[in-house]
Amino acid sequence: MAGKRESREEPGVLARLRAVPHLFAKCIVIHCVVCGTLACWYALRILSRTGRDPAALLGVILAFFGGELLLLCLKTVLKEKPNQTKEAGQEPGKEDEP
Repeated sequence: MAGKRESREEPGVLARLRAVPHLFAKCIVIHCVVCGTLACWYALRILSRTGRDPAALLGVILAFFGGELLLLCLKTVLKEKPNQTKEAGQEPGKEDEP
């Protein structure tokens, strides 16, 4: 006898996550935006309670997460296409002249 679970052939959670393109990049972007928002909220809380300017703290935190996003962007822009093949002695971006 086949039960209800055996008759359905739905992919599991892991298979669904593997099907999402650029999942790591999307998670990193969401993480950086959320952490930057929380840092801004905390800096405003410090400013409202103590009256001192937390600009240095906020600048360091936002620079860190901005750097993470910049590295992710550079990784995406500078990666090689998988369908290009390198031949011996040929540099990428250079075409052979006839």
